[in-house]
Amino acid sequence: MENEKVELCESLIKWLQCLKLSGAHGNAREMSDGVAMAQALNQIAPEHFTDSWLSKIKTDVSHNWRLKVSNLKKVVEGVFDYYMDVLNLNLSDFAKPDVMRIAEKADKAELTRLLQLILGCAVNCAEKQDYITQIMELEESLQRNIMRALQDLEEAWQGSCPPISTISIQQFDVKALQEERDTLAQKCHEMESQIAFHLEEKTTMQQEITKLNQLVEKMESPAIGDDGTSIGPVQLGSARYNDLRKQLDSVKDELLQAETARDDLKMKSRQQEIEIINLQAKVDELHQASVELSQLKDEIDVLREASDKLKIYETQLATYKKKLEDHSDLRKQVKMLEERSAEYLRQNIQHEEDSKKYSGLKGQVELYKKEIQELHLKLDTEISKSAKIEFELTNMEGNLSALQREKENLLIERDTLRETCDELRCTQGSSDSTNTISREIVSPTLKDRIDRLEAENKALREGQGGQTALAELLDESQQRTEKLREQLKQANQKILTLTQGQTDESSAKGNLVGQLRQALELNEQRASQVEESQLQMNNLQAKVAQLETALANREQELTTAETRFRKCMEKTKEIIKSLDPRLASEVSLLDQGKAADPEPEARSGGGMSQTEEQLVTSAFYKLGLARQREAIDARLALLSGSGQSFLARQRQPKMMKRNLKEDTTLEGENLMKKVNLVERNHSPFGVSLVSASRVGKHDSSDIVALAREISTADEALKHRATGKLSVILEQIRFLQQQAAQIIKETEASKSVHEAACNFKKVPGKSYHLYRRESGQKYLSMLSPEDWSGKCSHEFLGTFRLEHDHSWTPQELTQDVDSKRLWSERLLEHGLYLSFDVGILGT
Repeated sequence: MENEKVELCESLIKWLQCLKLSGAHGNAREMSDGVAMAQALNQIAPEHFTDSWLSKIKTDVSHNWRLKVSNLKKVVEGVFDYYMDVLNLNLSDFAKPDVMRIAEKADKAELTRLLQLILGCAVNCAEKQDYITQIMELEESLQRNIMRALQDLEEAWQGSCPPISTISIQQFDVKALQEERDTLAQKCHEMESQIAFHLEEKTTMQQEITKLNQLVEKMESPAIGDDGTSIGPVQLGSARYNDLRKQLDSVKDELLQAETARDDLKMKSRQQEIEIINLQAKVDELHQASVELSQLKDEIDVLREASDKLKIYETQLATYKKKLEDHSDLRKQVKMLEERSAEYLRQNIQHEEDSKKYSGLKGQVELYKKEIQELHLKLDTEISKSAKIEFELTNMEGNLSALQREKENLLIERDTLRETCDELRCTQGSSDSTNTISREIVSPTLKDRIDRLEAENKALREGQGGQTALAELLDESQQRTEKLREQLKQANQKILTLTQGQTDESSAKGNLVGQLRQALELNEQRASQVEESQLQMNNLQAKVAQLETALANREQELTTAETRFRKCMEKTKEIIKSLDPRLASEVSLLDQGKAADPEPEARSGGGMSQTEEQLVTSAFYKLGLARQREAIDARLALLSGSGQSFLARQRQPKMMKRNLKEDTTLEGENLMKKVNLVERNHSPFGVSLVSASRVGKHDSSDIVALAREISTADEALKHRATGKLSVILEQIRFLQQQAAQIIKETEASKSVHEAACNFKKVPGKSYHLYRRESGQKYLSMLSPEDWSGKCSHEFLGTFRLEHDHSWTPQELTQDVDSKRLWSERLLEHGLYLSFDVGILGT
């Protein structure tokens, strides 16, 4: 088989060489590019394989198998189209040549199939006689191979396509012919069944006749009985004769009936034969009619094809007419365009001349622009400096007013202190003998406890001063954030004015663009400053939390100090009782009197001794002076900060570590030098006092009362500090809420900005957001009402693009517009405009 295919391929290549082609076609490898075969098809049927089709075949292929495959595909498709369209032959049973194998391996089997198809095109084309004569002039072996190839090709298209006459018969009035054929077949079947039935009856009648003949023979022969003995001859009048006669009559009657039935069947069979002959004649007539109908159908098909071709040619003529008209219009347009191009050339020449003229001015314009930008930068720096100076001025004015108030308070306190000093000087006397007793009564532990309490109170006040400093820092940071927000608002307003002025002032576009860029840079700087202030606020929040923990710890320390102070007071009472046993009964009576009597001072005439009263009063005045000094020093420290004067530093109490022995030895000396006890006198300078108890304190619970006052003052300070801190915390929370809202709005506008969009977004206009089934979001100018309810995508909402490139939902646009109107009114009428609730919409 392979040898036959190789011979067939070589013979077809030799036949192709007779066509005198320009392409290489000496062997299968040279013909694998498809160029020679395309040239052969162009030579065989130039009306179908035109020169334009041939120009699509690439000649410079070399070893590129992809180009070979494309050329071969074009050749195969063209050949199959020629067979279908021109020759009306179906090649469904013919195997299509494998283009890949021809291009890569130069397979001769596949190449022979393709050459067979080209040979069929040559034999069936318009000039087929010339090609047949060329084949007849070849050698006999080549002719045999070519004839065998043609026979294979004819078998392929004849097996796939039935004759035209049978197709036309089947298509023309198939139902009527099928009905007539079915009726005739039914009649034939009935006649055949009747004939078969009559034949069976005939056979049965023949069998009965044979039986009757046998009986007759039996009757004529000597009768034999049942037991085998002869009965004797049949005679007239005998019983046997009569029986036989009866049987014979009955058999004759049956014969007559059978003969009559046979005659009837013969008549029926003759009639049916006549009907069969008639029906056969009718079938022949119908066959002739079907042949005629097939011929008519062929003629109708030819006419239909002609009419279809006429319609196609008419449409082609109409299209060609339209193309001619379009061609004339295009020529006119080309002329117009040529004229316009000439005008544009003139304009370009003029523009080039103008640009040469203005090229010298460009450098000056750029210099002016740079100078303007530098001046704008200087202006911004000066404005920021002036704002800072104004802010510092306002702070200094506030500090000045606070210092003046503190000065007035200090002056008032100085006057009160002078008055108290004068009173003390007036009441001073000689009390050297009593000092020794007071020195013995007051215990050193009590003095240490009092000093410790004073130091703790001072430390608490200093801590409160630090909290106030933190509060001031928070206020300053809040002021800075507010100023930054005002600057942001001003910048946004500048941007709005600049964008509105773009349409009106086309000449000043460059300057406006520069200002816009500067404003955007300012916006970015201020946004960074806002972020820094937010970081400072977070740090301050952490500090506030630390201060709250410190306050809680300080409260615990105060409670422990109170318990310690009570224990100390109890110890002092015990020491007083141990020093003077006479006072033990009086102290117990005083305690009982406090519980029973509401006014112990009015009834206690001389409960305590004179020295004790002097000690108590001196300690009371001393403690009050120390507290006043500490309060003044604390206020001065808050006002002046870290820079304190020398006197203020000297006034501050210093904690010194001393032993108990040194305290006990130096206690008396200090009391003698510093404390001058007040002498108790009910009638000083000859004037009797109304209440002697107010001149000299004679109750031991006065020190406890003094300590209670100190603790109440500390609690008041603590409540004041916690109140201020709570206000600061509320402000911080409010700022946090605002920051969270701003972050939420920015994220929402960012998600809208990231949505897909195929048009330019204009500020001030509203757009509609949709979501596809794949999850992609996109912006559209069409609302759901414009879709008339037929939009298959999910509608997410309508948003308006603002001038600061932020998005506002449709339901919030009225609020934004009202706030903008209010801000514009505020800018027009000044900052003293009253807040209108209706305008704000809140």
